[in-house]
Amino acid sequence: MNSDQLKTFQQITLGYFSKVAPGDKPPVLQEAHLRFDSAVFLDYTSIVFITGAYEGCLYISTSSGVLEALLAMHQEPEVSEKTRLDMCRELSNVLAGNASHAFGANWTISVPRSLTAADTGSLPLPPSTFVMPFLWKDMESYLVVGLKENAKA
Repeated sequence: MNSDQLKTFQQITLGYFSKVAPGDKPPVLQEAHLRFDSAVFLDYTSIVFITGAYEGCLYISTSSGVLEALLAMHQEPEVSEKTRLDMCRELSNVLAGNASHAFGANWTISVPRSLTAADTGSLPLPPSTFVMPFLWKDMESYLVVGLKENAKA
């Protein structure tokens, strides 16, 4: 992926958080970096696998606090592990769906899969990822892109 494509993911993510809380302080992107040794996970993670012109995954990992703030903004009365997982899955679905519009029909996205931190060890992740940390409401989250061009596509 090139820097313009990575910026598209950043814009989609930051745009989502700005739209759900237009009166709040906008999210702030922290220093992005490549990661080769291990994945980064917080309390909840939702992942989408991608095939086509690019192969790999896109995931968002966030804290319970971020998900609970989003649930409150959507006026969800129940706050539980189930609703946090649902909200996390919705996040990755929105991000991957918007990215599909930006990148065209050259890829297929899987159904989002949400997990708690305890369940992330079994994920088949690429050997390198691009990690984009961001703060929203003073809470950190990670947008992680692990995609490479598919030479066969």
